Amino acid sequence: MKRTLALMMVLLIAVSMSLVARPTAETQYAAIHDQVLSLTEAKKAYDGLASAIAAERESAQKNLVTAQRSGDRLAWREARLNLAKLSTYVMSRAQSDALVSEILELEEAERAQWATWLASVSPYWRPTLTLDFSSSGDGYRYSYRQTITQKPGVEVTLPRASQIRFNSRQVGVLVGWGITPDALTWAEGETIAMPYTDQTLYAIYQEGVRFVDERSNTDRFYSLDAVTVPTPQAPSEGAVFSGWWDRTTATLIDDPASYAPQGKGGYFEALWKELVIDDVALLYYRSDNAPTNTQLSLGFSYSNVGTVDLRGLVATLSSDSEYVTILRPTIALGSLASGYRATNNSRWPTRARQLVSGQGNVMRLVISKDAPSGTVIPLTLTISSASGEAWSATYPLTVR
Repeated sequence: MKRTLALMMVLLIAVSMSLVARPTAETQYAAIHDQVLSLTEAKKAYDGLASAIAAERESAQKNLVTAQRSGDRLAWREARLNLAKLSTYVMSRAQSDALVSEILELEEAERAQWATWLASVSPYWRPTLTLDFSSSGDGYRYSYRQTITQKPGVEVTLPRASQIRFNSRQVGVLVGWGITPDALTWAEGETIAMPYTDQTLYAIYQEGVRFVDERSNTDRFYSLDAVTVPTPQAPSEGAVFSGWWDRTTATLIDDPASYAPQGKGGYFEALWKELVIDDVALLYYRSDNAPTNTQLSLGFSYSNVGTVDLRGLVATLSSDSEYVTILRPTIALGSLASGYRATNNSRWPTRARQLVSGQGNVMRLVISKDAPSGTVIPLTLTISSASGEAWSATYPLTVR
């Protein structure tokens, strides 16, 4: 009996010492949640709390699974309550604000390091960056704001002029952003770090005309009294330049000599028409083993890689070989929007490349039975638009 009592005392002492050495998350949180702590004290306290929460969460999740498997509803509810309680052990807003004030007193290098830690711990420190696009003048007023809420230090890319939808004749061209409405601080499209406190940036507009085209690396800005409309160099052999377009005013410059700036200017982007024939395929036969005296079907896939929708597309198949008769040399394809792909018999265009298949809306041809084995039959597929542009691809067939 004495031995049993002694053993129980030892166990109680061990358990008590364990509780003292390793307090629960609830105990740790109760000791710090309403205290004014320095950065060093707060980091030590909340890092320790995070470790306790992680250990107890793992234990509660195991209990939850065990209770669910055994059908013990009481134990399952208790585990759920424990998990829910752990999620409430967070830094208070008052503590967060006090620590932010201390961080802002530090030098930049140390400030950034502490800011990263506090942003990961505090549920309240999420500064707001407001982008004010507003502009006003004679007969117009635009009022628009966009807000971004992120952790401090996260990289944010400021809007570019190409993203502006305001009338360029009235506001001019966006050149960047300022911490005051009348001075440039950052260029348009520049990447900055999310600030430590709520900030507002003001759009800075400038009178003038800008011509931008990423495909030909063109970016030119002119004052209103010295505008020269540039002619961009074609980025590829099949690209056809179709003019400059300002979508905010629906202005197209297709004759540089006739353009005169209006109002405060314009923001123009190059228009390109370009179609690529991705694939031409002989259906059901190999192109290097084409049979003679048989009606053959030819299909193809194509892509609109330009910036302009293509309309009234027509495909034409031709050959200068004496051994081939083209039964169906022309098929209508309709329209294809910029950035989309299709085949000769697609039900609808898609962004992804499509496989050539099926015998609907195909080219038809016959190779003469007199064609010697091994003869190469050159075929040319041309796709033209209603406005006269044309793109071609060659496709050889070898007689069986």
